[in-house]
Amino acid sequence: MNDYKTKSKKYSGGMKALLSDWMIAFLFVALFALCCLNSNFRTTNNIMNVLRQASFVAIIAMGEFFVILIGEMDMSITSIIGMVSIFFAGFVVNNGMPIWLAIVIVLLMSVVIGVLNGCLVVYGKMPSFIATLVIMNMLKGINYIYSDGLPISGLPNSFGQLALGKVGIIPVAVILMIVVAVILYIFTAHTAIGRSFFAVGGNKEASKLSGLNVNFVAILAFIMSGVLSTIGALGLTSKTQSGNVTLGDALLFDVMTICVLGGTSLTGGRGRVVGIVIGALFLQVISNIMVLMGINTYWQWVVKGIILVVVVLIDSYSKKD
Repeated sequence: MNDYKTKSKKYSGGMKALLSDWMIAFLFVALFALCCLNSNFRTTNNIMNVLRQASFVAIIAMGEFFVILIGEMDMSITSIIGMVSIFFAGFVVNNGMPIWLAIVIVLLMSVVIGVLNGCLVVYGKMPSFIATLVIMNMLKGINYIYSDGLPISGLPNSFGQLALGKVGIIPVAVILMIVVAVILYIFTAHTAIGRSFFAVGGNKEASKLSGLNVNFVAILAFIMSGVLSTIGALGLTSKTQSGNVTLGDALLFDVMTICVLGGTSLTGGRGRVVGIVIGALFLQVISNIMVLMGINTYWQWVVKGIILVVVVLIDSYSKKD
């Protein structure tokens, strides 16, 4: 009898873990199948459009994923996106800089911001929410000073291929998202430094005692957030063909929602890169079907808010014994 209870408990625990880890995948399949009942949704062009629209936001969310994985939060990504967009456009259009060099410079700028965020949290002992909120506002001011609050247009048409180009019927943006996701999956699953993010987020003190350089891991998480935000920002800038300081202003909520939807625990230590991709697609499918059904765009905010509340409640409940 006791053996039966033990096996039952073990089985139910395994099922609970399975559902917790892959709930978003099951829900996405169900949502996609339901949306396919709409003839406008299931066209190849529309599905490719959904994938394209989700790609760059997914890449940005993958960066936030690493920060949340260690139990922290990066609020500065909105201003980093604006910084990358406006400075990249300024370098290319106003200063005649080659595109590759402008990309290298904005990547280095994002690394510096990531290091600054990490140092404020690690060595300044500031809560990550406050530290990155301060950096967000400082960057926003710098962005507006540099651009006078005006967009910078005139980027080369060739740069637009990053967002609008295709390889066969597959958008270049989707290929980039897949490549980034595969690299990050290998990094997190098959390298010691990648697995250390989970360890630090799961138990910081135990990680210190086991010899992990917790401070380095934390700073690296903020650097990765900045770098991946830069890649996403370049894609979004390619889509609009102009630099804009407000490019990332509406993305923070979506990025956080994607991370939570994808199974990343807000307390750290748990999450999957593939979950981020599925979460981004889930959110984009909802937005797309609402547009196709003629539902007011403002209702998307309401629906996304409800989704976030429900998922956070489920996440909190799953931690209870």
